[in-house]
Amino acid sequence: MRRIYLHIKRLFKKFWFIIFFFSAISLVFGLGLVIIMTAISLLFFNDPVDINAILDSFTERELEIVLSENMDDSVNDDEYLTLVARYQSLLCPKKVDSVTTWVSSEVTNEAYIYEYELKKEPNGFDVNILKNNIMSSINKNSVQARRMVTSNRDMVFRYYNRSTNETFDIRISCEELKG
Repeated sequence: MRRIYLHIKRLFKKFWFIIFFFSAISLVFGLGLVIIMTAISLLFFNDPVDINAILDSFTERELEIVLSENMDDSVNDDEYLTLVARYQSLLCPKKVDSVTTWVSSEVTNEAYIYEYELKKEPNGFDVNILKNNIMSSINKNSVQARRMVTSNRDMVFRYYNRSTNETFDIRISCEELKG
């Protein structure tokens, strides 16, 4: 229900004049237009993120810590990674490509876990190629990567395939992050 509400809210922000115009002509026609536009939005567009809800769930200090590109030594690694995971999870679900959706992030004592959902098995899928692509895209100098190294945590990319109900992990060890 919240997903539908966010899509309707986005439509009213972008197309309020058109919706108002057709509603003035006929309330039924305007309501029908909103229903059709919402259905199209749900089918073809990413779910909108309610930024206000995200901002309301963090204090100013927490947002400053999460969004800072500099390491804040007053915050320990566990607290920092937990804040980042909470922040990233609030931005999810986020479509990565036509097959993959990022659904959440979480922190354990051993790893920082990115959870993804696959709609179907991608063509020519190879775990080693996927790991190499991930390794090449990681910024090893980022605050998050440095915090994972200092807290001795691995980076885990967990994929759940909806069509086969299988889960597999791609693990990047702390040593790989260092190198």
